[in-house]
Amino acid sequence: MLKVNLFKARYIIRLDDACHQMPLEKWGIFENYFNKRGIKPIIGVIPMNKDPKMGSSFNKNFWSYIKKLENNGWSIAMHGLNHLFQKTNPKNSFFNFGDKSEFVGKSLDDQQRILTKSLKIFEKNKISPSLFMAPSHTFDSSTLKALELSTKIKIITDGFSFRPFKISNFYFLPQQLWSVKKMPLGLFTICIHPTTMNEAEIELLLDEIKSISNNIISIDDLNFKKIKKYNFVDFLFTFLYKIALKYKFRS
Repeated sequence: MLKVNLFKARYIIRLDDACHQMPLEKWGIFENYFNKRGIKPIIGVIPMNKDPKMGSSFNKNFWSYIKKLENNGWSIAMHGLNHLFQKTNPKNSFFNFGDKSEFVGKSLDDQQRILTKSLKIFEKNKISPSLFMAPSHTFDSSTLKALELSTKIKIITDGFSFRPFKISNFYFLPQQLWSVKKMPLGLFTICIHPTTMNEAEIELLLDEIKSISNNIISIDDLNFKKIKKYNFVDFLFTFLYKIALKYKFRS
């Protein structure tokens, strides 16, 4: 098991919005590239997508494809249920950002119903999600409670810091980047949306990923027993980083 050296930057790749309607030709480019290089990303799976922006063609073999990726060592994240949003106040989300959500502001019972329905679809297709990936990066304290009551998931890919941290019974793998940026230290997750990218953007991104490929790790490389509780250092990083990003977040 790899020990993450905070004085040498490491990266985790995260692919968002895998669903029945996703364009397989674009996703296949990433799949082939990562498989050739032994890169095992996190993949966020929408089990019952109703977001028209994700595409229109329905792949009846979708779950077989996701099972193949899981068997290849990719980490499967539950990416909500439908990828449909309601407007919300950023102050009501757990990390105080994001103005739309599938979860924020809903009752504990409603959030449990969403998560239970999502999990049942995964289980029906013999997939075991090991992480939670909130659509639009937004969730609240009720979401965490609902996760505890409805699932065995203890890892969340979101939040900000230069290192993984623990809050309550959950481990957070901070997600700070939407493109490749060479950092001096810490652990950084790069969030990618293959569905909305064109071929030129994909080729450029993969070329940039090549420059950090020796420093890319997977979830299995982390020693969760070494992860510390969220503290003032993490808070300070979060405060400064959100200012630097000017609160520009993507779904």
